[in-house]
Amino acid sequence: MKRIAHISDLHFGTEDPCVAEGLLEDLATHSPHLVCVSGDLTQRARRSQFLAARRYLDRIDAPKLIVPGNHDVPLYNVLDRFARPFAGYCETISSELSPFFQDGEIAVAGVNTARSNTWKEGRISLAQMQLLRCQFEGASPQSFKILVSHHPFIPPESDMQASLVGRAREALKMLETCGCALILSGHLHHAYSGDVRTHHLEVTRSIVVAQAGTAISHRRRDEPNAYNQLAIEGDTLELLVRAWDGRRFATVRESRYRHSDRGWMVEIR
Repeated sequence: MKRIAHISDLHFGTEDPCVAEGLLEDLATHSPHLVCVSGDLTQRARRSQFLAARRYLDRIDAPKLIVPGNHDVPLYNVLDRFARPFAGYCETISSELSPFFQDGEIAVAGVNTARSNTWKEGRISLAQMQLLRCQFEGASPQSFKILVSHHPFIPPESDMQASLVGRAREALKMLETCGCALILSGHLHHAYSGDVRTHHLEVTRSIVVAQAGTAISHRRRDEPNAYNQLAIEGDTLELLVRAWDGRRFATVRESRYRHSDRGWMVEIR
């Protein structure tokens, strides 16, 4: 069994210290094999916020795959926003904007969907699609393939008009040919999951999407702080939403998917 923790939207500069410590304790208790961080490590892309995020991530004793979000691009410093949008991120978090992790059982690719010109909205370029194709096709055919992106590919049922990552349809068509099974995203501060086929009818291959809420920020948007725990074993995918209850993180929602000839079938939700 492979255990993955999916955390998102930490927003250092607006973090709740108590929740932040609680998350570290919960991660240590469950010992994930990999921690995926799907963007928005900072609130305003300030160096002090990046450094705080770096110190925090260094306290997580597990391999990490991290991608930036739109809040990791300067908003008010227009010169940096367009001339060096990811300088702060690259100098403190990671110089790799297209990270890739594989260990024979899983192959995880990260894509940077943040953009300077459309600061809030995200997009995937054709060049990024080609790189993702090369990464996934170069992985073991038996690997469980996962994409990590800040911006979402499907909307929540409560807001079907929510903005999705630009070129989502083109990217999904590419991902289905590469055998991608799971997409981990954030941005909306709302925890939900589903199959891309429910929203993108032109996609024929089943791909599960798991969206994470904000892990430690007080910018919760009417939901508690939360993160996702995933367990992958054979043809089964288990997704637990772990939410802060004021004292600790606890499971508030469980989804279990089993893969069959018809794609990912929900057993528990």
